[in-house]
Amino acid sequence: MSPVSASELVGRDREVGRLTEALGWAGAGGAVLLGGDAGIGKTALVGRLVDAATDRRVLVGHCVGDVGASLSYLPVVEAFAALDARERDLVDELVAAHPGLAPLVPRIGLGARDDTDRAGLVEAVHGALADLGRRGPLLVVVEDVHWADESTRELLTVLFTRRRLEGVSLLVTWRSDDVHRRHPLSGPLAVWSRLPDLARIDLGPLSEADLQQIVRRARPDLPAGAVEDAARRAEGNAYFAEELAAATGTGRAAPGDLGRLLLARVDRLDEEAQALVRVAAVIGRRVPHALLERVAGVDGQALRAGLRAAVEHHVLEPWGEGGYAFRHALLAEAVSDDLLPTERLQLHRTCAEALREDPDLGTAADLARHALASGDTRTGLDASVEAGEHAARMGGPAEALSHYETALRLAAEDPARVHDLTLRAAVAANGSGRPERAMALLRGALAGPAPTPLHRAELLGALAFAARMTEEPVDRLAVTEEALALLTDDAPVRLRVSLLARHAEALMDAGSSAEALVVADDAMALAAEHDLTVDRTDLAAILARLSDSAGDPDESIRRLEGAVAAWTSAPDLAVLRAMDILAAVHHRHGDHAAARAGFERALGAARRAGLEWSAFGVHARALLVTTAYEMGEWDLALSVADHGAEPEIPASAAANVDAAAAGVRVGRGLASADEVLAATRPWWSSDGRVAVQAGAAALDALGRAGELDRMLALHEEVVSFLRGIWGVGCIAAEVRLAALGIGHLGTAVRTQAPGRRVELLAEVDRLEAEARAVWGPGSVLPPPLLEGRAWQARVAAEAARARWLAGQDVRPDDLVRAAREVRDLFARYGEPYEEARARARLGEVLLASGDPGAGDELDRARATAVELGAAPLVAAVDALRVRSAPGTLTAREAEVLDLLALGRSNGEIGRALFISTKTASVHVSNILAKLGASSRGEAVAVARSRGLLGDRPR
Repeated sequence: MSPVSASELVGRDREVGRLTEALGWAGAGGAVLLGGDAGIGKTALVGRLVDAATDRRVLVGHCVGDVGASLSYLPVVEAFAALDARERDLVDELVAAHPGLAPLVPRIGLGARDDTDRAGLVEAVHGALADLGRRGPLLVVVEDVHWADESTRELLTVLFTRRRLEGVSLLVTWRSDDVHRRHPLSGPLAVWSRLPDLARIDLGPLSEADLQQIVRRARPDLPAGAVEDAARRAEGNAYFAEELAAATGTGRAAPGDLGRLLLARVDRLDEEAQALVRVAAVIGRRVPHALLERVAGVDGQALRAGLRAAVEHHVLEPWGEGGYAFRHALLAEAVSDDLLPTERLQLHRTCAEALREDPDLGTAADLARHALASGDTRTGLDASVEAGEHAARMGGPAEALSHYETALRLAAEDPARVHDLTLRAAVAANGSGRPERAMALLRGALAGPAPTPLHRAELLGALAFAARMTEEPVDRLAVTEEALALLTDDAPVRLRVSLLARHAEALMDAGSSAEALVVADDAMALAAEHDLTVDRTDLAAILARLSDSAGDPDESIRRLEGAVAAWTSAPDLAVLRAMDILAAVHHRHGDHAAARAGFERALGAARRAGLEWSAFGVHARALLVTTAYEMGEWDLALSVADHGAEPEIPASAAANVDAAAAGVRVGRGLASADEVLAATRPWWSSDGRVAVQAGAAALDALGRAGELDRMLALHEEVVSFLRGIWGVGCIAAEVRLAALGIGHLGTAVRTQAPGRRVELLAEVDRLEAEARAVWGPGSVLPPPLLEGRAWQARVAAEAARARWLAGQDVRPDDLVRAAREVRDLFARYGEPYEEARARARLGEVLLASGDPGAGDELDRARATAVELGAAPLVAAVDALRVRSAPGTLTAREAEVLDLLALGRSNGEIGRALFISTKTASVHVSNILAKLGASSRGEAVAVARSRGLLGDRPR
C-alpha cells in the first residue's frame, strides 16, 4: 500500500461514507472530485481512505506547486514508480500489454517522455488501469490537482469522460481557495462539473466540538478557555486549529507558519489591491462597502478594481448586498497583524470617527471594537453595552455575553454599573449554555463588597439559579437563605418571588418536599397578585416537579400545560424550562409519544428564541434523541443528534447529544467504546447524564468485544464518578449498568477456565448486590418506575443466566420465568431494542430446554433487530439459530464445540462444564459424526465455515 501522511481524522464520518459510496467501493468503481480550502482536512480524509483500502491496490500521486507544473504527468509517474517498486513483475506485464505506458515508469522509460506520443500514452494509462481493475479493486488518488500540469489535466479529463472502469475508484483532490477565474484549472473544472458520472464533494468546516478535540490532542496542557478560543478562531479548519493550538501564548494573531500561508495569498495581488485589503482587514472580518469606501480614501474605479482582484483570488468574497467578507477570519487577523502599529491605530481611529458620524455605516459592536482599538474606552464601554443589548434582543446570548464581558472590564470603577452588567452577563451565559461561566462571574462579584444588601441578594439568587444547571457542589439552601435574609420589607416583589422560587427549588432537591411546597405556594400567590408571568411559569415548573415526585404526574402535567399555555411572549429560559420538564414527566412515566412531541416543541421554541445552546435547549434535544432511541425510531435519533452541519455548536452541547445517540451507534455496530468515550468523557462533569449514557453504551461495546477487564474498570469509573458528583451512596443508573455488565459476564463465563470462571462469577455477585442495594433497605431514592423495574428484573435474570452458563444448579423454569418478566416489562415500557434482547435471552433458555416456543421468540427478536438496523444483535440471534438447527448440535454440544475451538482436552471440557471426562468424550464423538469430521481440528474448521462458532446474544 502506498503511504499517505495525514493527521488523525476527526469528525468526518459522514464524508467518509459519502466518499466510499461515490467511489463505488463495493466493486463497481467510480470517480470523485474532492474539494475544500487549504487545511480543511482533505489529506487526512484521503489518508483514512487509504488506510481502509486493505483489500485493494492503491496508487497515489501528488501534484507539487510550481515545480509540478513544468513536469508532465508528475503524479502519474509517481504512482507507477511506487507500484514498480512494490510489484515489478506486474508493471512489466502492464508495459508489455500497453507499450505507451513505458515513459511513465522511470526504471523503463528513462528520458523517453520528451518525444512521447501523447494520445498513445493516454490510451496506455487508461488500458493499464482497466487491467488493474480486472485483477482486483483499485484505488487511484491524485492529490492537489490545482497544481497539475496541462498534460495531467488532459489525462484526467479523458479518464473522467470515458466509461467507468469496473473496479477502479479514482479520487482527485483540489484546493478550492486557490482557483480563481483565470487559474489554469478553472476551465477543466467547468467541464468536469458537468459530467454525470463524476461525483463532486466539497468539504465544509468542522464543528467547534471536533475542533476542540483536535486542539486538545495537539496541546493537552491548554486550559478549557484556551481550547475553546483556538477552536472558535479556527472556524472549522483543522490545520488552523492545530497551528493555533501550537502557537497559543505567543501573542500573535496568526502564528508563524500559518501567518505566512495566509499572507502568501495577499502577496499575489498588486500593490493597490493589497493596500485596500489592509484597510479592509482593520475594518474586520465583514467589510461594509460604504465604510470601506469612506475609510480607504480612493476613487471609485480604483476601489472596484482592487475589490475585484481580492475577490478573484479568494481573499474577499461577497457578503450580502452591500459588503464583503474575508474568506477566513484568520486571514483578516494576519493582514492586520502585519501592519505597523501606528498604521493600524490610525485606521481604527478613522473607522471609529466614521461610525460616530454615521451609525448606519456599521453596528454598535463595530464602534466598540474600533473605539477600544484606538484607545477611546468611554465610547467603547457605551457601545459594548449597546451591542450586548442588541444581541440579547436578537436571540444571540453568546454574542451578548461577549459584549457584556468587554463592558465589565471597562466599568471596573463604577460599582453600580458593574453589578448591572454582571447580572446581564450571567443571564446571557445561562442562555448560551455556559452556566459555569455565569457562576464564575457571580462569584467574582460576590467576593467583593456589593453596593447594597439588595444587590448582594440579587447576585445570590442568580448564583442559585445558575448552580442548578451544573454539577458543581453548591449549598443552594444556604445561598438562598442568606439572600432572603437580606431583603427588607420594601424590597421589590419580583426579587422576593424569584428568591422564594430558588429557595423552594433548593428545598425540593434537598428532599424537604413538604417545606418546599409551602414556600412555592407562597411565592405563587405573590406572583399571581402582582401578575408576574415569568415567575408564575417558573414556579409552575417547580410545583409540577413536586407533584410528580409525590406520585401525582397528572397534577404535574396539568400545572405545566397551564403555565405553557399562558405564555404569550417570546420564549425565554422560564418557559423553556417548563416545556422541558413537561416532556420529561411524560418520559419518566413511559408515555413516549407525548414525550417526543414535548421535547420537539421545547427544542423548536429554543431554536426560535436563539436559546438552542442553553441548558434547557440542549437537554430537550438530548432527551428527544433518547426518546427516539427508546421508541425504536433510531433513524430519527441519529438525525436529531447529527450536528455535522452546525459548526457553531458548543463542545458541551455536542457531547450531550453524542452521548444520547451513543446507544444507537453502538447498537448498530457503528461506534467503538473508545470513540464514544473520546467524544464525551471531557464533559461528564458538566452533566451526569452524559456519563450515564456514554458509559452505558461504551460498557456494552466493550462487553460485546469480550474486553471484560476494561468493561469492569469502566463500570467502576462511571459509578464512582456519578456517586461523587451527586454526593450519594447509590444511584439509579447503577441498576442499568450492572444489568449490562452481568449480561456480558454471563456470555463469557461459559468458555473460561475454572479459575477465571470463579473470578467472573464473583464479579456477577458483586454487581448484583450493588444493584439490589439501590432500592434496597435504607435507600433514600424514590421507588422505581416501570423502566427501573424492568432493569431490576433484568439484573436478576442476567445473574441467574450467568450462574446457569457457569454450570451451577439453576432451575430451567426459574430462568424462563425471569426472562419472560424482563421481556414483558420492556414491552410495557415501550423499548423495542431491550425487548428484543430479552426475547433473545428467553429464546436461548427455551432452546436449551427443548421448548418449541424458542423459535418464535428468536424470530421476533431478529425481526426487531433487522428493523432497527441492530446488526450485532441480528448476528447473535442468527448464531443461536444455526447452532440449534435440527440435525446439527444440541445446546450442550454447542458448548463443547466452543471449548474444542479453544483447544481444550476432554478432561478440561469436563471440568469446565461440570461433567465427567467420559461424558465429554461422548459429546466430542457426536460432534465429529454430525459434522462429518475425522478429527477435532477438522470439526472446528467445519464449524467455523458453517457459522457454528459464534457469540451468544450480548
